[in-house]
Amino acid sequence: MVREIDLEQVALNLEAAVREVRDHHNQLVVVHHGKRVMAMIPVEFYDRWFAEREKAFQYFDEVRARNIQYSDAEVEADIERAIREVREKDAGS
Repeated sequence: MVREIDLEQVALNLEAAVREVRDHHNQLVVVHHGKRVMAMIPVEFYDRWFAEREKAFQYFDEVRARNIQYSDAEVEADIERAIREVREKDAGS
């Protein structure tokens, strides 16, 4: 469950907020002066997010390495050509 909580409430009873996140796997979004400023999430969520983020960046690095021989202009031209082909196909349908 995701719940918004005011920073003052967190400050007054940090231990209760930690227990809510740790024991019930709730996600708390901390609000300060009406603005969402941070989130408290179970560490398992954070660890999973961080691992997925690392895997995504590794994938991007691999794609970049496989395509290093192409210039930015060539990539942009390929993208523009692909967009044009899709639009022409959609117009013909």
